[in-house]
Amino acid sequence: MLIPEAGVHQTSERYFFTPSALARELFYYPTRCGHYFCDSRYSFSHRSEIAMEGDHNRNIMLFLIQSGAMELTLSGVPVLAAAGQVVLFDCREPYQYAASNGLEFTWLLFNGLNVRAFYWRILQAHGGRQCFTPDAVAPVAQAFGTLLEGCAADERPSEAACSQLIHRLLCLLLLGEGERTSDGSDRIAQAIRFMNRHLFEPIGVQDVAAAVNLSPSHFSRQFKARTGYSPYEYIVLRRIDKAKYLLTSTEQTVGEIAYATGYNSEENFIHSFQKHVGISPGLFRKYPV
Repeated sequence: MLIPEAGVHQTSERYFFTPSALARELFYYPTRCGHYFCDSRYSFSHRSEIAMEGDHNRNIMLFLIQSGAMELTLSGVPVLAAAGQVVLFDCREPYQYAASNGLEFTWLLFNGLNVRAFYWRILQAHGGRQCFTPDAVAPVAQAFGTLLEGCAADERPSEAACSQLIHRLLCLLLLGEGERTSDGSDRIAQAIRFMNRHLFEPIGVQDVAAAVNLSPSHFSRQFKARTGYSPYEYIVLRRIDKAKYLLTSTEQTVGEIAYATGYNSEENFIHSFQKHVGISPGLFRKYPV
């Protein structure tokens, strides 16, 4: 494949996508993707001729480094990306990058839906870093491979399939693979089981952390990185789930349901329910939505 960029070996691949009006409105969609083998002559920036054309600089870029290294400057901050790491940046912000000899990386330029909300949550989950080692490198590489192999075989996925693939990539970068084991060796999975067993008791983050032999601060960071929300938020939301069930399937009073779901007062329960559901428990019982 002829790729007229200095330093890009001709064993490399590059593919273009033109999203439909439907994709732009409803989907996540790729605009370009590739698998590059580069030497130290390769470099690129937001001021490059290619970048200045069309919609390139309105998208999000994702790299997965397979071998070698890449030096980047993202919004004025120097970054070094090595094998096994991903780089994620918004092309609307200043960027530039250059290859070392022996660089191999796959890349995806994409947009759509709420990608920037996802983008910021992913950066938050990784301490604000735009270059990091994801918890799930192999599935990220597999998702890239699915897209590139389909393009190479001239059987590229449908726009709906591309949207699902990009959503999976974003979820992997944000949350990893989720609960990795079911044999008790995963402490976050253990913590979730502990919380579910004691959900309606007066438990706090310290109790859960102690149950899985982690400090409260370390446990809270690990839990949020894995699930996307804090341990406290998990407890509250599961209690509200139970309250919804009791409101719609029993004749218990709101006060009885408050105490049955772990709240220390009816007033606290009503405040929490309204905050998370948007309506009062009494109104939900009348109009369950």
